[in-house]
Amino acid sequence: MAMNFKGADINDLNVWFSTARLSRYASAKDPAALYAWDVRLAKAYLEDVTHVEVLLRNFMSHRLSRDCESRTPCHDCRWFDHPELYGLNVSTVSSIDKAKARLSHEGRKPSYDRVIAALTFDVWRFMLVRRLEPTVWRALRSRTNGGMPYYPGTKRAEFEIHVAEIYRLRNRCSHQEHLVLENSWDEMAMLDGYSASLRWVAERIDPAAADWIASNSRVDDVRGQRPD
Repeated sequence: MAMNFKGADINDLNVWFSTARLSRYASAKDPAALYAWDVRLAKAYLEDVTHVEVLLRNFMSHRLSRDCESRTPCHDCRWFDHPELYGLNVSTVSSIDKAKARLSHEGRKPSYDRVIAALTFDVWRFMLVRRLEPTVWRALRSRTNGGMPYYPGTKRAEFEIHVAEIYRLRNRCSHQEHLVLENSWDEMAMLDGYSASLRWVAERIDPAAADWIASNSRVDDVRGQRPD
């Protein structure tokens, strides 16, 4: 579907959103159209990021739960209640505690699923760091816990690089930072890299999920409608 960028010009947007924010688009044939496109592309990317983030957290939480159950006497082990097993740092433990407290404050029981859903992308991304390779990463790749059948190499550093790239994309889009770059080739390379990392991580977790996410993505369509 073609996009309609009409209804305002750069002068209107300068008043509404600030000259500093719009300066990046000033040299375009239609600055207002390019700005609108940039925002729409960010939202399209966020849809894909959401799918991959939930896929990642579901994968990680499932593997950690299996691992926790094998190492503790409890059934249906809540791995996040045993941070000492994985050497989670103060920041991660604090994020878990805040998620539980927020749910309780809202009058909702901090059940396993609710706590997992309440944890931000930061938690999952930084549980993939090198320091936690002997604990968290070991649990993720262990065949006893389900393993990583679609990632036989199981190289933590490579996996982290792609998740970190998605994390940067998520922050960039969520914080309303621009995706438009002055050099069009640099812009294309950056966007191609973001798309590749989204696909790469999803495929290493489940290729079928990666295909579904790609088939429902709006990113390529929006990118194809970039104004000059």
